[in-house]
Amino acid sequence: MERSPLSPARRKPERFTSRAVSLQSALILAVFVASVLGASGCGGSRERPRVLVIGLDGATFAVLDPLIQEGVLPNLAALRSRGGGGVLESVLPVVSPPAWTTAFTGVNPGKHNIYDFFHATAAGPQAILTSSLDRRADPVWEVLNENGVRTGIMNIPMTFPPEKVDGFMISGFPFGAAQTGYTSPPELEKRVAPYPLDLFGESIQPGAEGQLLAHFRKTLDRHAAVAEALLVEEEWDLFWVVFTGPDKVQHFFWKFTDPEHPEYDPALAERFGSAIRDLWIRMDSVVGELVDLAGPETDILVMSDHGFGPIHSELRLMSWLVQEGFVQIDREHPARSSVRAVAPGPFGGLVRVNQRDRDFRGTVPPGEASERVLEEVREGLTALVDPTTGAPFVQEIHLRDELFHGPWVGNAPDLVFLEAPRGFVGRGGLEGDAFGPPGYTFSGFHRPDGILWGAGPHIPPNAARGHFSIVDVTPTLLWLFGVDLPADLDGTVMADLIGADALEARPVVRGERTVVTPVAQAVETPAAEREVLESLGYVR
Repeated sequence: MERSPLSPARRKPERFTSRAVSLQSALILAVFVASVLGASGCGGSRERPRVLVIGLDGATFAVLDPLIQEGVLPNLAALRSRGGGGVLESVLPVVSPPAWTTAFTGVNPGKHNIYDFFHATAAGPQAILTSSLDRRADPVWEVLNENGVRTGIMNIPMTFPPEKVDGFMISGFPFGAAQTGYTSPPELEKRVAPYPLDLFGESIQPGAEGQLLAHFRKTLDRHAAVAEALLVEEEWDLFWVVFTGPDKVQHFFWKFTDPEHPEYDPALAERFGSAIRDLWIRMDSVVGELVDLAGPETDILVMSDHGFGPIHSELRLMSWLVQEGFVQIDREHPARSSVRAVAPGPFGGLVRVNQRDRDFRGTVPPGEASERVLEEVREGLTALVDPTTGAPFVQEIHLRDELFHGPWVGNAPDLVFLEAPRGFVGRGGLEGDAFGPPGYTFSGFHRPDGILWGAGPHIPPNAARGHFSIVDVTPTLLWLFGVDLPADLDGTVMADLIGADALEARPVVRGERTVVTPVAQAVETPAAEREVLESLGYVR
């Protein structure tokens, strides 16, 4: 059983600013006016529902349950008590790009084409940072906009560059080197400034722990203030905002909260042992503020893209591939080198065969030869033992066709595996041991089980903890707005959240619209656009 990093704090938690002072009067006035207008019958009651989705990147019951039992997360506890929810199963690989994209499209990565932060091309050796331009399925806000539903989208990962919407959008990371151009309409950028963009590639360095934590806290506070202002100042039917602070603080500060972690330092734990706890207490207050501003007529969904847990050891995947002979480098005669399989991403259990006519300088013929390489890799990883535990390192392993389906499966990694709890997969290099302490300065990493809570006029109370899939988020949102589900969605409406009676009264309808772009209609990225991506750091 994993140890929660939430034992009682050794010192008094630091307080966060409860709300941006400059917004207090405006927000209070806006709520008052909204309540008066609603009570007066001016224009009658809203015919269309309103839904507020609050994304808490990396939220996990392993952390939240003890805090709720302790009574320090009253707003999340209130949502749970008056609604329903449970575990929200993520996708493989368990990283934010495919997870969030699956949530807001309702299709699997084989249809939306987002598998990782980076993707390989046959055009050159550089991995390209994945962006919204690589998505091949329409998001839920586009379907809703077509049906007259106004949407506000804020900080959802994999939405940069932003797209034109009926409403507004503030893109989520990654942004490459971009510092501007992240809103739609463009003039919104000036209104929300100063707006801290979520960085990609952060690390925690000795002596700078406090500085990194302060940055996470400041970003959360500013994003919360912007979300609150937009919620009351803009017209919207769906407002979907994501906060990445929980994910970030758990990545880097888990080791200070968990005495069982191999990098636990008692002296540093005195200073930073409450970092995760404190951030969640602040996050709970933000949730409460947003829910109060949205009003009792609004349905609320709180969700995460994946769960979280400690990591104690790292498999350096490229180093392992070298060790097992899948990569053989002849430094005196590079042309004689043999590269049969590679780790395409910076972290995560992804393997790609270096296939001829598909990959840059690919050597392995397609067909039986590639299948043989994959089987060898699969057998090797299945037999792999973590030297720190003596237990199998791989929890589950799949060929791509076992996980994904759709027109864009050809862009998927050839093999995906999930490491056992407390394990982590990094890329590593061509030299060095295959196993070692976690890299990237991470001490916590993603696990498949996220969270989902719902409450509101269309979500009945249900004390039982259910089990849901992240691919069902978009179909459920469409149902709440009375919009037919596109024919090619993989997900369906969350019956255990909505309730059988409601679904019987208004059954799910699938229309003729589709969201997935067929391969024949795909457009290659123009040269000029590629130059822009390179200038923004999307090509490395």
